[in-house]
Amino acid sequence: MSQYDVPGLYQFLLHTPEQGLRKMLVDNKPMSEAHFNLLMKVVKTCDEAAFCQHFEKTDFPKVKMGPAETKLKEKFWADCVNCFNSRGLLGPAIQKPAA
Repeated sequence: MSQYDVPGLYQFLLHTPEQGLRKMLVDNKPMSEAHFNLLMKVVKTCDEAAFCQHFEKTDFPKVKMGPAETKLKEKFWADCVNCFNSRGLLGPAIQKPAA
């Protein structure tokens, strides 16, 4: 179980216009244009459950990656978490009440 509200993050990324996300996220420390492009590929390729799995396992769905994206693959998810936290986009996981 994640310590973050990843489904909420996915919905935010999916439903916010790309231009706005780009302005909000890309600052090259650490989120570069290549990070953003790869993130958008993952968001568009996955449904919510798959996105959450890739986020947790720090891996990727089958997406075509350019040379710049391939270079940052190893640190991609850690860089994204740092960026999302610094922008206040990653909230704590929402605990489901016990039934």
